[in-house]
Amino acid sequence: MRWPRLMLGTKAAILLVIGVMCALVLSVFWQGSTAVVSQFQNRVVVMLDPGHGGYDPGAISAQGIYEKEINLKIAQKVKEMLIPSGIEVFMTREEDLDYVPSGVKGKTTKKQIDLNHRIEMAKEENADIFVSLHVNATKSGNNSGAETFYHYKSEPGKRLAELIQQEMIKITGMNRRIAKPGDFYVIKNTSMPAVIVEVGYLSSSKEQKKLQQSWYQEQLARAIAKGIANYFLLP
Repeated sequence: MRWPRLMLGTKAAILLVIGVMCALVLSVFWQGSTAVVSQFQNRVVVMLDPGHGGYDPGAISAQGIYEKEINLKIAQKVKEMLIPSGIEVFMTREEDLDYVPSGVKGKTTKKQIDLNHRIEMAKEENADIFVSLHVNATKSGNNSGAETFYHYKSEPGKRLAELIQQEMIKITGMNRRIAKPGDFYVIKNTSMPAVIVEVGYLSSSKEQKKLQQSWYQEQLARAIAKGIANYFLLP
């Protein structure tokens, strides 16, 4: 009579172990992805904009690190994290390029042409949101941490910025800033909610080292991806 009870106990133990393993797998998925495990019922389109590129390097650190390169790497990671959830993700650039025709002169004119093209790309894809990724810099080198900006007239943009920033400040060591209103060209002229995410400061020697590391780029990308997913999932 003891043998059947032993078998029952063994089966229960096996089921318990399997259950714990499944929980661990789900936990890893939750921690290592965007935490989105369900498909979206309606078409959701995100346009990611790795800021700068081509002729425009963006911020440059004293050690010669280009902002445009970090922007692209993080954007690619955000895309990889969002796609499994069913979100359609497009990028304004997949490589080091700009959209300024040859022969055009003038820094301001070049910048406006480039940004207008990116804005038009989002419009053509019927993007629901536009997320532009950047790295900040100051002359003093004292600032650090992520900042997310939205156009001051856009309530949906404010909500998107707040959700992204809420995830960003969960990263260990990140300054606890809140999302801020702004009047930047790219978020002012899109036809959909748009934000600018400044993931850190190249002018901070300590932060620059982290921004160059893949593990830290993945943390930043995960936070941005979760914020984007929450924008569509949360009421």
